[in-house]
Parts: sequence; structure tokens; C-alpha cells
Amino acid sequence: MTRSSTRITGFPRLFTVGFLGGFFGLMVAGCWNPLPLGSRSRLVPAAYRVPKIPGGTPLRLAMVHDILHERYLRHGPAWYARRNLDARKIIAAEAAASPPSPAYLDALDDLAIGLEGTGQYDDAIATMRKKLLLLPPLPAPTSRPARPENDSDSQAWRAVDQLDLDRILASRNLSPIQHHQYTSCANLGTILVHSAMPKALAGDAQAKARVREGLDFIEQSIAINPGAHFGRETWQAIAIEHLLAATDNPDLLQKYDLIGDRLDAPGGFGGQVERFATGLPYSRVDSELTSELRLQIRSRIDRIGIDKDWAAIVHPDYSEPMPFDEPTLAIIGMWTLGAGPSPHFALALGRIMEDLGQREIAWNAYERAVELKDRFWPAVSLPNRPDPAICEEMLAICRVRQLGLAQAESSDAEAWQNRMRRQHTSELAWGIAFQKAYQDYEAAQIAAGVPLNDPNFYAAFFQNRPSIASAPGLSDDFILKQQEAGSFTDFLPCVVLGSGIAMAIALMLPEGSRGWQKTVQATLDWVLENRAKRW
Repeated sequence: MTRSSTRITGFPRLFTVGFLGGFFGLMVAGCWNPLPLGSRSRLVPAAYRVPKIPGGTPLRLAMVHDILHERYLRHGPAWYARRNLDARKIIAAEAAASPPSPAYLDALDDLAIGLEGTGQYDDAIATMRKKLLLLPPLPAPTSRPARPENDSDSQAWRAVDQLDLDRILASRNLSPIQHHQYTSCANLGTILVHSAMPKALAGDAQAKARVREGLDFIEQSIAINPGAHFGRETWQAIAIEHLLAATDNPDLLQKYDLIGDRLDAPGGFGGQVERFATGLPYSRVDSELTSELRLQIRSRIDRIGIDKDWAAIVHPDYSEPMPFDEPTLAIIGMWTLGAGPSPHFALALGRIMEDLGQREIAWNAYERAVELKDRFWPAVSLPNRPDPAICEEMLAICRVRQLGLAQAESSDAEAWQNRMRRQHTSELAWGIAFQKAYQDYEAAQIAAGVPLNDPNFYAAFFQNRPSIASAPGLSDDFILKQQEAGSFTDFLPCVVLGSGIAMAIALMLPEGSRGWQKTVQATLDWVLENRAKRW
């Protein structure tokens, strides 16, 4: 480039020098802002707040705290009994219709779930089998994408995750018939498992066969709608496989939880928590995200469970660790919408929360598992392993992990645990009392003849009553420190300062100085030559 011999004097000279000084300040601010002006940090959501499925429900840690303390709404027996009556009326009125109407098919689902809720398992199973006979034959099961052979091949993992997401998205727009095939399989499978599992764990061969039949129906529901209910059915199947495997391998119960996490391994992922942060503004946590960006963000979520030795015995649907929010959401769904509190669920949540560094939630989860220990295994004997020993081993595991959490939190572990236990007992009692009041209110409304579909059925109950759910607060957010300029207000101080210093120097030097002229001209030449590279 040919250098110009044009001389710059007067106001243009001052303006040019000021512009160059401002540009130099801009460059400095872009690398490191030396001025403590503007925002130096920002709050961003955690990566697990980006749901796996667009429009899905993201995990909030308050959700885990709440289910451990029964802080969620659950219908009572009176509500199910009344809905059963309403469903029977619809079924009786449309019994001769052919083909069956959507209302008729929905009523069969409602009746079966209600019958299960009131302990009438055989009638519930018969109702679901009747519905299946009214539907076309079920589609052939489809297999999940093969997992990469090399666990460290991130590109291969991303490709498989993309295929898995595509498979879920393709099933979002189910036809009415496909929807009813899904609900039939999911409901029948769940009822079969719930009805037979206690006897199956006791070693009853016929009950085991019924549980496996239920598992087959659950797998069929996954094939039809793999993304339903936070992917709950997939982890429901894994939990069933874990318990069935434990009937033949009791040692599983003292080595692993139901998602394949080791119970003798130390908690905590280690590393920097910033890796969890999305770096996105809240307005883009779920909206306007491409599949590629969604998977890129979710790749920062640590994976848990599915120990290789455990998987070799249980043969779960997943063969490798999974992002921790997926089994967590599934357990929340199974706890609140399924069979209710379970020591197996609580134990798994404790391990997950311990790995996340959420020591108080983890401690509460282990405490809940201890309180439910009598449900951990039926009161029967397995080969060489009497039931009391199995339950006591689970209790001992929880107490050891609770002590480790307490020692990490306080120099006085005993006092810390005593405070946590008092708080846990108080919160659990409050949640149970709220649930009872909710169910008593339902029973009173039903006795008064208020229909379940009345839009104001619960209005009086919730009036002036606090929410049963905890406020999530900022537990799912991260503060990122800002070392360089990221907005106009961050750049402006350095631009103004640089421009002012340069103009002050220009005013002090005579216009005829060849030194300043050469410096300005060389700077202009450099800017012109490198502008394409910079911008």
C-alpha cells in the first residue's frame, strides 16, 4: 500500500488523534477492561434448565426438595372413587358405539387408573386389556440408536444424542389412535408391575412373569412415545429391571442404587461449577434454540449412573451414564404420579444430589430413605439373605453417607445433623398435613355434590393459602464473572479515556511535529490494513 504524504492539521488533526485514542481504548477494553465500571458479573441459568425436549419441563432443584417432603398435590380416595363413577357412566352410555369414541377410550384409561388408586388391580388390568382389544395391533418395537464404542468420542456422542432427540421429536405429533395405544401400554404395564412387584420380590415365579409382562408393555409405550413424561417410562423400565435383577443378585442392593450409581463411591463431580452454566439470557433458556445448540449446552451436564458392572447384570435400556437431570425428572414423575414415596427413589436422589454438591437435599433424601426402609424389601427371605439384613444394610449405607455430608458441612457434624433432622421432620409434617387437608377438602366437595369438572372446585381451598411448592430461588443459576467488556457501557469508559488522553497529547505537541505525524499516519495505515481481520 502506497503511503500518503498528506499533512493533517487543525481540527481534523485533533479529531483524528481522538478517534485513534478511542479505538485503542476499545481494543484494550475488548481484551481486559481495567476500569471498574459497568457490570462485572452476570446471572445465567444452569445448563440443566435447558430441557432435553423443546417445550419440556426443566429440572429445578426445589422440585427434589419438595417431593422428599411431600410438598405436592395428590388426589385422595374420594376423588378417584367419584371419577370412577363418572367414567363408568360414559362407558355405559357409549358401550354400543362402533368405532369407540375418544371420550369412551379416555374413560377406560380414567377408570383403570382410578381402580388402581383404590387397590382394585385385577379390575384395572381387565379394563386396560379391554381397551387394547378395541385398538389396532401395536406397532413393532423400534431400537434406540447404538451408543458410541469410545466413551471419550464427544463427536460420536453428539451424533447419537441428535438421533435420539430426532426420534423423540418425530413422536410428538401422535395420531389419536397412536396416543391411545401409548396410554394403554403405559397404564397396563404400570398396573401389572405395581400389582405383582411385592410378590415378585418375594420370589413368586408367577408374579415375576406378570412383572415382566408389564415391563414389555412399558417398553412398547416407550417405542410409541419415547419422550413422554420427561422420559419417565425409560427410567421406570430401568428401575423394574434393577429390582428383578436384585431377586437373583441381592448384593446389587448394597452396591448400587436403581440407576446404577455405586453406593460406596465418594460423592461430587469435582471441577469448576461454571461448566454447568448455559451462558444464555433467560429469554433463550428454551425458546429459539436449534437442536445443535440445545445439545451443545446439554453436553455440559455431568452424566451419572449406569455403572458398567451393574449394567452387565441388569441390562438396562441405556448402556452408559446419562445427564443427571433425566433420571431426576423421571424419579420425580414416578414419585408424584405413580406409586408414591419409595426408599429406592430416595436413595437414588440422595446419590444424585450428593454428586451435585447439594448436601442438604442429599441428606434429606437419605433421611427419607431411612424413614421408608421397611418398603425397601418385602418381609421374606432370599437365598442366604434374610430381609431384615437387606433393610438394615440400606439404613447403614444412608447413615454413613449422611455423616460424610455433615462432616463436609460443619466441624460439629452431630449438631448439624440434629438441626437438619428437626427441620426435615417439620417440613415433612407440614407437607403431609397440606396433602391431607387437600384430600379432605376434595371429599367434602364431592359429598356436597360439586362435580369434578367444576372450574371453581378448588377455589375456596387455595384462597389465602400458601403454595405447597417451594420457591426455586437462585439455586439453579450461576454468577459468571466478567473479565472483559461485554456491552456498550463496558466499552465506553475506555473509549472516552483513550480518546481524551490522545487529544490532550495532541494539544500539547506542535502541529509541525513530524513525530506525531508519522505515528498517526502509521496507525491509520495499520487500521486500514487490518480492519478486515479485526471485524
